[in-house]
Amino acid sequence: MTKTTLALLLASFSSASLADVEFLHWWTSKGEKKALDALETHLAEHDIILTQSPILGGGGDTAMTVLQARALAGNTPDIAQIEGPSIKAWDEVGIVHTINQTAAAQNWDEHLYPLTVDINKTDNGYVALPITLHRLNWLWVNHELLATLQLEVPKTWPEMFNAMEKAKQHNVIPLAIGEQAWQVALLFESLVIATGGVDFYYKALVELQRDHIDTEQMRLALRQLRRVSSLVPTQQPNQNWDTATQNLLDNQALFQLGGDWILGDLLAADVKVPQQVGCYPAPQSHNTFLYNMDSFIFMDAAGFTQQQATQAANVLADKTFQANFNKIKGSIPVRTDIDLTGFNPCQVQSHQDFVQATANGLAVPSMTDSMAVNPVAQQAINSEIFRYYRNTNVSEDEVVKRIISIAKST
Repeated sequence: MTKTTLALLLASFSSASLADVEFLHWWTSKGEKKALDALETHLAEHDIILTQSPILGGGGDTAMTVLQARALAGNTPDIAQIEGPSIKAWDEVGIVHTINQTAAAQNWDEHLYPLTVDINKTDNGYVALPITLHRLNWLWVNHELLATLQLEVPKTWPEMFNAMEKAKQHNVIPLAIGEQAWQVALLFESLVIATGGVDFYYKALVELQRDHIDTEQMRLALRQLRRVSSLVPTQQPNQNWDTATQNLLDNQALFQLGGDWILGDLLAADVKVPQQVGCYPAPQSHNTFLYNMDSFIFMDAAGFTQQQATQAANVLADKTFQANFNKIKGSIPVRTDIDLTGFNPCQVQSHQDFVQATANGLAVPSMTDSMAVNPVAQQAINSEIFRYYRNTNVSEDEVVKRIISIAKST
């Protein structure tokens, strides 16, 4: 080998090596930051320096708007957090690297849950790296306040409303919830499941079928949402979910209904879970596992090649890292072959419930949290539900008509 050939090979290797990688995401709470610290440390151990581009807004809508704007400007980040149908939409645009080499090396077809494969794989193969599986229909309960109020954990919505009314009478926040459309819509999803069941929820809020939207079950869910609104004090505009969680752990709020990212924040605050704050299925959940999933896409950005994307994906797909990341984040792993020893009891229960739900056709994607419908329809529906929640002049019929109109445009 000549000196010239060797020099060219070294130059080629250097150009493909990784140094500074930009990551766009919306993980900004205490628990999420702690998980990100683990991610950053893991990459650094493999000589990959992470530059974070965090976008405020726990539902991810703002981050997706920023990502779209940057793509139009030809200035995408190297890696971006992503969810649901958006993965296949970005692949269709043609600016996402495949990570098939990583998938083959990790035996993803064998070791990922089938729904994980379906979400992250297209006709081009794997175009996203799955990392977390979240359960959204959890009810988080402050046990000290529950005991003080001499209440039992509610299993039905009538029991839930009775508990909330008693909490309000004793100047306790009945339900910790932020002032953002996606948070209210997420609560509404659990109400829809309770009033109509899993099949009804899927046809109404995933398939957006008119004959299921324009029903008494949907109107009942809306009336119950209005009742929640009457019991819960109005918060500061755009209050995040983690601010609501702080009320829960500060013994100011009795309940919070939301995903297991809440667990990540509780653990980051050294709250004993489930001793101090317990995790229970949302009332009348019918053994449903309402889910969303976080993935990473590797973008064809300037200076970020296919080879570099594969290198980064190989590091992030590491089984030990993924176990550690989920343990901190509050979620459960996307792989079937990760031992849950050392995970929080709520995560162990979540995993058991997920396996049972998938076996019985009861695992359903969240419309609210980017797993079921296109982003335009999702944001429009969330906005209508939130408008109804905060404006008593908006009728049930008006919301139903607007959601049907949105469904027609998809």
